[in-house]
Amino acid sequence: MTDTNLFKNSIREAEREFKARLEQQRLFQLQNHFLMKLYEVLKTDERCASQGRFLSEQYEDFRKKLDGTGRTYDHIVQEKALVDIYSSFEQFLSDCLFSLYFYFPKFLGDIVEVSTVDLFVDGNIELCKKNKVESKVKSEIQKSNIRDILSYIEKEFGMKSSQFDASIVDELFEIGLIRNLIVHNNGVVNVIHGIQIRKFFPENSQKYPLKEGESVQTRLPEIVERIKEITVQLCEKITQIITDDTIRLEKHHEKYTSKSKT
Repeated sequence: MTDTNLFKNSIREAEREFKARLEQQRLFQLQNHFLMKLYEVLKTDERCASQGRFLSEQYEDFRKKLDGTGRTYDHIVQEKALVDIYSSFEQFLSDCLFSLYFYFPKFLGDIVEVSTVDLFVDGNIELCKKNKVESKVKSEIQKSNIRDILSYIEKEFGMKSSQFDASIVDELFEIGLIRNLIVHNNGVVNVIHGIQIRKFFPENSQKYPLKEGESVQTRLPEIVERIKEITVQLCEKITQIITDDTIRLEKHHEKYTSKSKT
C-alpha cells in the first residue's frame, strides 16, 4: 500500500523547493540592484577613499566594454532570470513526475527494463527503483515542451485537463520559445521562432509578438515579471490538483495491483 502522506509531502516539498529557487533569483536581482547603487556612491561621493573610486572606475570601464558587445550587464541579468525561472519550473514538474511514478509505479507499465549493474552488481533494489524512475522522468521532460508535459501528466495519471488555465499554459509555452532564443540565438528572433509561432498559435494570438531580426531584450523586464507570476500560479495549482487526487490515484493503483496478483 502506498504511503499517501509521504507522497503528498513529496509533492509539497517540490513546490517549496521551486519557491526557494524563485527566492534565490529574487535575491540575485536585488544584489545586482544594490551593486549598482554602491557603484554610483563610490563614483560620486568624494569621501570615498581613492581605492573605492578606482574600483568604481574599473567597474564602469568593464560595463562600457560589455555594452559595446551589444549585450549590457542588465540584459544579461534579465536573461539569466528568465532562463533560471523557466528551468526551475521544469524541475518542479520533473520532481512531481518522479513522485507520481515512484509512489504509484503501476503507471510505469507491467514490465520495465533495469540496468544489470543496478540490479546485480550494486545489488541495491531501492537505488534500482530510483534510477528507473529518474530515467523515465528524464526522457519525458527532455523530449517535451511545457504544454506537452502538462498534457502528458493529465493523460498519464487520469487528471482532468480542464483544471489547468489554458491561457496561462499557452503564455508560459510562448515564454519558453523566447527562452530558446536567448539560449540558442543570443535573444534575436529568427525564422524558426516565426515558424513555431505560426504553428502553435492562431494569427495575432500570441502575448509577445516579435518580428524576425528583433531582439527580445526590450521585452525582458515585462516577461521576467510575468513568468514569476504565472509559474507560481501553476505550481500552486498543480500541487493542489495532485494532492487532492491522491485517493483516486491510490485506489487506481491498488486495483491494478490486485488484478496483477490474480
